[in-house]
Amino acid sequence: MRVSIIGLGGIGTSIGLAYQHAELGDLVLGYDVDSEAVWGALALGAIDQPVDSADACADADLIIVATPPQAVPELFRRLAPRLCPETVVTDVVSVKLPVLEWAHASLRHPNRFVGGHPIAGTEQHGYRSARADLFQGAQWVITPTPETDADAVERVERLIRTVRAVPVRMDAAQHDREFALLSFMPHCLAFSLTMLHAENPTLLSGGGSWRSATRVAQSNPELWTELFWLNREATAEWLDALTERLQAISDALRMEDRARLRALLPLARKPS
Repeated sequence: MRVSIIGLGGIGTSIGLAYQHAELGDLVLGYDVDSEAVWGALALGAIDQPVDSADACADADLIIVATPPQAVPELFRRLAPRLCPETVVTDVVSVKLPVLEWAHASLRHPNRFVGGHPIAGTEQHGYRSARADLFQGAQWVITPTPETDADAVERVERLIRTVRAVPVRMDAAQHDREFALLSFMPHCLAFSLTMLHAENPTLLSGGGSWRSATRVAQSNPELWTELFWLNREATAEWLDALTERLQAISDALRMEDRARLRALLPLARKPS
C-alpha cells in the first residue's frame, strides 16, 4: 500500500515514524512546503520517499493531511481532480466540523474522507519534536458520517491501530464541543496567564503549578488563533462558563464568604 503524509511537522512526522516502526512493508511518501522538514523526516526514517508537491501524493491508497488547518481547503481543492475513487483521505486537525465541510465542498468523493484527530499533541512543533511512541495508548477520534464508506473507516482505523493508538468514533460536533473544554480552555488559560505575567513581572520564578498551568503557552500562537477561530462558538461558550466560575471565586473572596469559597473548590481526588 502507498501512504502519503502531507505536512511533516511534529504530528505528521510522528505518524511516519510510528508507521515505519510497524515494518509493514508499505511505501510512505512525504511532502511539506518546507523542504527542510521533508529532508529531516527522510533522515529520521519517517518517510521512504520525498515528493516535490502535494499533487504527487494524490495517487496513494491512503492520504494523511497533517498541515495547519488554514492550508486544508486549498489542499483539498488541489487534490480533488487527481484522486482515484478508491483513495482514502484523512486528516489530523483539532477541529472537525469545518474540515468535514471543506471535504464535502471540494473532494469529488467525500464518502472516502474520514475526519480524524489524534489526541496526542504537545506544545512542541516541527519535525524535530516527532516521536515514534507519541500515539501509544492515545485516543484517536474519527468522525465518519452516514455517507462515509465503511471500508474507508476500516482503513483509517487500521492506520490508527498500527501506530498503537485507540480509535474512537464520534460525531464531529460532539468532538468540537468536548475538545473545546479539554484542550482549548487550558490553552486559553495558559496564554492568558503568560501574558498576565509578562505585564506584571515577578521576582519569583514560580513552581510546579505555574509550569504545569503555562506549559502549553509554548504552542504556536498562529496555529491556535486559527483553531480558536474555527471552533469559536464552543470556545466562547466554555469561556463564558469558566468566567462565571472565576467571578464566583472572586466574589466569595471580596465578600469574605469562606463557606462559599470552599463550596466552589472541588473535593480532593484520592491518589489512584
